[in-house]
Order: sequence, then C-alpha cells, then structure tokens
Amino acid sequence: MDDPAVATARRPGRRRDESKDDAILQAARELLAERGYDGTTMDAVADRAGAGKATVYRRWPSKVQLTVDAIVCAGGVPMTADDIPDTGTLRSDLLAVRFGRLRSDDAELMSGVMSAVRENPEVAAAFHEQFVRSRVSLMRGLLERARARGELRADLDLDMAAAVPPAMISYRKMVLGLPVDDDFVVQMVDSVILPLVTGPPSG
Repeated sequence: MDDPAVATARRPGRRRDESKDDAILQAARELLAERGYDGTTMDAVADRAGAGKATVYRRWPSKVQLTVDAIVCAGGVPMTADDIPDTGTLRSDLLAVRFGRLRSDDAELMSGVMSAVRENPEVAAAFHEQFVRSRVSLMRGLLERARARGELRADLDLDMAAAVPPAMISYRKMVLGLPVDDDFVVQMVDSVILPLVTGPPSG
C-alpha cells in the first residue's frame, strides 16, 4: 500500500488557468486605457478581472511586468517569422506584418502607458526587452528568409538592419506621439527598409 505522504507528493499541482490570464490582461488593458499607468493598480486589475489578488501577483509580481505583457499581447502581432506566411517577397512579408500597427481600440491603451515608458526607467527597460526586442527578432527572421531567396545585398548586416523598423516605430510612437498608420508603414518599407537591404553593396 502506498504511503499517503508519497501519494500526496506525487499529486500534480493545480493547472494554470489560461482563461484567467486572459481576463487579467484584458482588465489591465481597459484600466490602462481609462486611467493611464499611474492610475492603474494591481488591486483594481484583480477586481476588474474577478480574480483574487494572490492570483494576479502570482502571475505578475509587479505592475511593470503586467503592463508590458498587456501591451505586448494587445496587438496580436506574431512574434516570429514562422507566424508570417511566406509571400514570396520581402516587401509583401513586411506589409503583411505591419510592424507596430494598432487595432483601433488599442490607441487609448498605448497613449495611457507611453508617458510611463518615457518617464519610468523600469517600465522603459521592460518595454524594450519584451516589446521592442521581440520585433527586432521578428524582423531578423524575415530578413533571413529574404536572404535565402536572394533578395538582399551580400554585405548586409542583418542585426543592424533588423533594428531599424522597430526603432523607427518606437520613435514615432513614444517620442513624436504619432500613430503608426498604413501610410507610414508603406513609406517606411519603400523609402527606408527596401533601399537599405536590397541596394548596392556599400563602399
């Protein structure tokens, strides 16, 4: 007969409730849009999501982490090149992604946290790590795909080129406070990215 203590030790822990995670993230997005970063509290998020405070803090130990996750998950932007269908050309791939483009109902969310990104070093660091870095990685994956198709110039530094679109978008949103709309994306792709990566070798 098994020792009850051993049986208890073998019993798996409670599985994480992904639907509760979604509710918490949605509550955070709503409050950030309504109140901004400073006006949003972890307790208010828990109350809005119908979750216990311990549940929220167990998943997100700080408001900084919860805020960045709420932003990252808001736009539904794929995080790897594998999530983007191979359209056959780099230009079409880039336009399919529409880096940084927001759904209409996310504009208030971003305006509610951009001031915190500019003014709070901790928020800025977390935002860069998760939001910007993930898009640099995505861009690099698309450039690697384009290189395999023979579209890129031979001497291109992929790491440097991959950082250009996310940097331009972050500057436009965080410094200038302007939207990343279709016109901007097309102009960025056609006037900056494609000439940079497909032009003649430097020197």
